[in-house]
Amino acid sequence: MFKLSEEFINKYKYITPEFGFNGLGLLVYLRTYSRIKEDGSKEQWYETIRRVVEGTYEIQKSHIMKYGLGWSEEQAQQSAMEMYDRMFHMKFLPPGRGLYAMGSDIITKKGLFVALNNCAFVSTEDIDTDFSKPFEFMMDFSMLGVGVGFDTKGANKILIKKPGTEINPELGDLGRSFNYTIRDDREGWVMSLKLLLEAFMKGYPMPIFDYSKLRPKGTPIRTFGGKSSGPSPLRKLHKQITNVLTKNIGNPISVENIVDIMNMIGVCVVAGNVRRTSQIVFGNADDKEYLKLKDYEWDDSIGSYVGNKIHRAEYGWTSNNSIFANIGQDYTTVANQTATNGEPGYMWLENAKQFSRMDGIVDNKDSRAKGGNPCLEQTLESYEMCCLVEVFPTRCDSLEDFKRTLKFAYLYAKTVTLGHTHWVETNRVQLRNRRIGTSVSGLAQFIDKNGINVLKKWLEEGYDVIQHYDKIYSEWFAIPRSIKTTSIKPSGTVSLLAGVTPGVHYPESNFYIRRMRISINSDLIES
Repeated sequence: MFKLSEEFINKYKYITPEFGFNGLGLLVYLRTYSRIKEDGSKEQWYETIRRVVEGTYEIQKSHIMKYGLGWSEEQAQQSAMEMYDRMFHMKFLPPGRGLYAMGSDIITKKGLFVALNNCAFVSTEDIDTDFSKPFEFMMDFSMLGVGVGFDTKGANKILIKKPGTEINPELGDLGRSFNYTIRDDREGWVMSLKLLLEAFMKGYPMPIFDYSKLRPKGTPIRTFGGKSSGPSPLRKLHKQITNVLTKNIGNPISVENIVDIMNMIGVCVVAGNVRRTSQIVFGNADDKEYLKLKDYEWDDSIGSYVGNKIHRAEYGWTSNNSIFANIGQDYTTVANQTATNGEPGYMWLENAKQFSRMDGIVDNKDSRAKGGNPCLEQTLESYEMCCLVEVFPTRCDSLEDFKRTLKFAYLYAKTVTLGHTHWVETNRVQLRNRRIGTSVSGLAQFIDKNGINVLKKWLEEGYDVIQHYDKIYSEWFAIPRSIKTTSIKPSGTVSLLAGVTPGVHYPESNFYIRRMRISINSDLIES
């Protein structure tokens, strides 16, 4: 195992980290990213950074040793110590999921490398052959904390069947229904979804679920933290999906059916107390059915929702509904819809596939892209993931310091691509593309202090630096260069730790009320 020396770590043990925003950054760190240690106490910042850095270099070491590529412990130690220092002083930070999961049992023992990635995308266009797979992907990856995008291209490609009309070749002749005891883990929840969907999509026997093995409400969740909400969210999901599909037996699966099921999965995962669900869905601009999916709004005067789709209010909020826009199209209808409730959003997919950067050069690097992630700062192929890491220019002392920091931010994200997932489809595209997103936050503050021309210089030279290191490290790891290396993420709570404005967002006020949700039993209540 890769370990930093105690002598090195002791240099940072008593340094007070410079968390941002008058204590808010520290509170966010303690609530969200500080893991419980074996003795029951919580990690301190120097310990979290140690876990993350050691975990990063252990992945590198395992890869290099596995393929006999020549590992130098001395060089690795020097590199790891510099990464540690830059991360400790928050010149860059991995995504929040990396702060929480990297170097933990989630990665070292369970091998759930999916949990290190921010986002993913899955297309439904092959639903006639993949059947339930896009929905399984949504549930599985959402439960691992990944934001997932999807499309509606599978609409009308498969007939919804009456369960029990076909024999399941994998399980044999089970009649019209069969009893199924759900395992008390993520895989068990996903399998239950698969069996239910295949009953309607393939006509297989209808599962009669036994929820007795699922842990009761309030039981601690060891892997990802928090407490179990019990079997009720999953039971509700099964009931919702059954109702939707039963009403449509004999009809082709519709746009609304696809979005409904995905959104219902999102609600289930949120209620399952793992992580906040994030979804984006892409539909056609001329699809009137799709554009009206959020035709509901709250009416204070009567204390309820009004509109043609009020039944979707319970779960429709889980996705940002967007369209695949075409350059030069008539935007009148969709623009009016956006003006009403802020949606749909717009993605010019063909434009994104042709241009890697907004420099006028058509390179078609991303010709296989099918969509994007929930915040849409990254194009993605179907079943593809991406790791986004943030650099904070305002916390760098100079241009050279910034460029040096970019090396280690890039290296962290590239290292994450060395991990394999439990999905064959994802591994195939990940191994080929090695897509990452080295991002920057605090740009509003940087411009305020240095001006936009200085920012342009830093970013242009920074981009070249990342391409330089991508060539070096891709050759060292003996893997392909990354199809994309940069993006500007809107940031989540990581920028709060560093005390910088998120991404390119401009602060509209000098002061904010920032609300946080904390367990009523938390020892952080007083803080």
